[in-house]
Amino acid sequence: MTEIVIPSAGIAMEEAMVVKWHKEPGDSVAADEPVAEIETDKATMDVVSPVSGRLGPHLAQPGDVVPVGRAIVRVLTDDEGTETATLPEPAASAFSLDAGLAAADVAEPEQASADGGEDVHSRAPHALSPRARRLAREHAEQPPQAAPRAGRFRGLIATKVAQSWREIPHFTVSREIDAEQISAALQAERARGAEPAPSFTDLLLRALAQALQENGESGPIDLGLAVATPDGVVVPIVQDVLGKSLAELASARQEAVSRARNGRLTPEDLDLAPQSTLSNLGSFGVDRFTGIVALGQTTLLTVGRARPRVVADDRRSISVRLTFDATVNSDHRALDGADAARLLSAFAAAVEGPTPAT
Repeated sequence: MTEIVIPSAGIAMEEAMVVKWHKEPGDSVAADEPVAEIETDKATMDVVSPVSGRLGPHLAQPGDVVPVGRAIVRVLTDDEGTETATLPEPAASAFSLDAGLAAADVAEPEQASADGGEDVHSRAPHALSPRARRLAREHAEQPPQAAPRAGRFRGLIATKVAQSWREIPHFTVSREIDAEQISAALQAERARGAEPAPSFTDLLLRALAQALQENGESGPIDLGLAVATPDGVVVPIVQDVLGKSLAELASARQEAVSRARNGRLTPEDLDLAPQSTLSNLGSFGVDRFTGIVALGQTTLLTVGRARPRVVADDRRSISVRLTFDATVNSDHRALDGADAARLLSAFAAAVEGPTPAT
């Protein structure tokens, strides 16, 4: 008998939600065949059987949030009957959001002592752990959704974001950056008919990778790219940014966005820890914003829209230039203000300087 457990896919992953079963108890399964679909805070993925055999009883149901490493089903050999596999008692750290919410709603009110204070000896114990109750409350606070699955996925994302905000001491540095050079380079590439057509984001990814390299990062520079999806923000990985031509980078960025929006991130998206992440809300008309650094990372670059602004040069001459605002959001445990300033200065220099066409 072999257990199939919730895999650890990616840094800081602690749990996943069972979405649906591909196989029912008693069904034959082959090695590496998908048996269930799960959702993490980043993506939807299949869990496969490590061996051939027959599936035992399901140990978790759709909607259950299960910690990493806990068995959700067992694969039985030919001499084992499905009736021999008994369903274990649920672990305190595994629960259904709907069941957890119901338990929280019907919990007995806490009794009070005669003097009005709380009587800790007569308080009824909670059926759920503090973490489980918190996630249930977050689920309850979500507005009604047409698709319940989207709300649950959002709840998992919200849990990770809240953890990042609690654990990481954030600070930011910002500046306005001239975009005339990068805009001209982008227009020239598009005029050449490059396929796929490069975007402003592609050039920003390259500039961020150059800045990180200048500030001591060695080897291939892998960057996260924040992508808005109906289920929340998902961060796929664009690998080896500086090792790609602009056309290759545009293709890799398009593929990353597609993976994020389809909820099908690769193992590399989940396992790799990028050196930084780029979040660009310029297409939404945003001028500037800050963000939350992801667990396992130390910086996040947020950029707003590029638009004509009146600026003065060092000689105090007034002109209209295309500029945008950029902010480096940093983990103060890893970087000081000067470190973040140097990274932002190097990014600005890469944007404002000559941009390679290939």
